[in-house]
Formats: sequence, C-alpha cells, structure tokens
Amino acid sequence: MIDATASFREYETGLGEQPLRQGDVLEFLHEEEFPTGWRDTIAIVVTANCDLSFGKHWGTITYVPVIPLDTFVQQFTIPKIIATECANSEKALRSLFTEGIALDSTERALEMLQLGYPMEEISVLLPADSKEGPRFESELQTLGLYWAAQAELKQCTDSKQFWDRIEKLTIDLDKARKPRKASRETLRKEIRNKLKSFPGDSLYLSQPGPGHAGGYVVMLRLIRSIEDSTVSLRPADEYHSPGHHRARRIARLKTLYCHRVVQQMAQVFTDIGLPKDYEHSRDSHLDKYAESWGN
Repeated sequence: MIDATASFREYETGLGEQPLRQGDVLEFLHEEEFPTGWRDTIAIVVTANCDLSFGKHWGTITYVPVIPLDTFVQQFTIPKIIATECANSEKALRSLFTEGIALDSTERALEMLQLGYPMEEISVLLPADSKEGPRFESELQTLGLYWAAQAELKQCTDSKQFWDRIEKLTIDLDKARKPRKASRETLRKEIRNKLKSFPGDSLYLSQPGPGHAGGYVVMLRLIRSIEDSTVSLRPADEYHSPGHHRARRIARLKTLYCHRVVQQMAQVFTDIGLPKDYEHSRDSHLDKYAESWGN
C-alpha cells in the first residue's frame, strides 16, 4: 500500500533569480519569537505581490509562522483536552453535593486538594450519610493528576519528555478511575477528533518545504514581520554577506495553497461591526480635531 502523504507536497522549488513573492517559504537562521522551538519553525510570506512589486511594503515583509504538527498538538491541542477534563471533574464533584452547598463544598474541596490535604480529611466534606465516597475520592485524584500534569508539561524541553509525561498521566488515570476503556486510547481518540477539525485560525500542510515533511500547521493569527534585505533568496547571498541574513527562502507554495493561506487569514481578521457609542465618539473627536486645525 502506498503512503499518499510520503510524496505529496504543497510547494515548488527552482525559483532561481525570481524576486521575493507572496507564498515564499522561509527558513530561519537565527532565533525568532515564536510559541515553539525556532529551529523547527518555518514561515510563509503573506505580503501582497503588488506591494512587493511597487515597493509599497517599505522594505518590511509580513509572514505567518508554520510549526510542526507534533508541536501544535503539544502546545495547543493537549492543553485544551486537559482543561476540558478538569472542568468535567469539577462538574462531577459538584454533582455529589446538594444544590444549596454544591459550590461552596466543591470550592473548599479543590482548595484543600491544592494545599495538599490528605484525601481522608477532604472526604469529611461529604454528608455523613453519603455513599459517594469512592467516587468523590476518584474525581479528586483525577483532578489532582490533571493539575500536576499541566504544571509539569510546561516544563518539558523536548517531544520525548512531553509524551513520556502524557504516558505517565494515562497510567495514573487508569489506576485512579479504573475506566472500561484505557485512558491512553481515550486520549488518542480525543486528539484524533480535534485534528479532524482544525481551528479557523490555523491551516494544515503536509509538506510546505523541502526537509519539512511530517505535517505542519500554519498559525494564521501570529503575524510577524522581517526586513526583506535580511532574507537570502539564493545561496550566493549568504556566501557574499555572511551573518547578515535572518532567514533564507527555501521554496514557494503552489498557487492553490498560497491563495488558501491568504484567504483563510483574511477570514480570521474580517471586519466586525462596532457599537454606535464608538462611532459617535470617533466622529466627535474627528470633528473637534478638524475644527482645531489652523486656529
């Protein structure tokens, strides 16, 4: 069976002496400001071709970063899943109390959990005649595991360390909850469901540039800029001006994918209506400004 993703790519090469254009794929030579490790991040130029052709960009081009899929999952998908599970556990805890005391008792239980109280002391918050003791402890333990994982995942410095911590989390969850289906498989299903529908401010690309296969995600909301003079368009540029460049062009997206990136980015930032109070305030300030000119 042939792996369709192995040879599929959204870019073209052989740009030669072509000038910088929208859709050009850049590879960074120095550390940049991103939510991820810069060496794995590339970028796509989104400055309009007409601005580049007529010099209306004033020597500064805009781009959006493109990060590896694995990094996207670690930094954006997994945290959302864990946050949802935390909310579910809190809701389950609240359901164990009568409506009148649910909020106060749940908040107190969470506070005691955070302060490191032993489970037997927290359990006294339940009514004496309650039969929900085992479930109460299970949900509290689950919440504690998620809290600890959230803090520790932020300290992970590489992919292996991150996924090792996730593996430990799933094992600990199985011990605390004894679910019918292994927590590992449940998490895998959640990740798969999330990746079937990417957020509107991101776009998946299988292979946006040479040496960058395995799946990447375009972060359409993270618009950045770079001086065009610091972008190397051909190897000779770096040879003649060593240390001068911040990035090099490695490819250009095919027209279809270039248009899709720009189109979807435009949708993210489509204008929305502003309240009438804003319009009245704006008009008043502009009128006063115009009247004051020349006085």
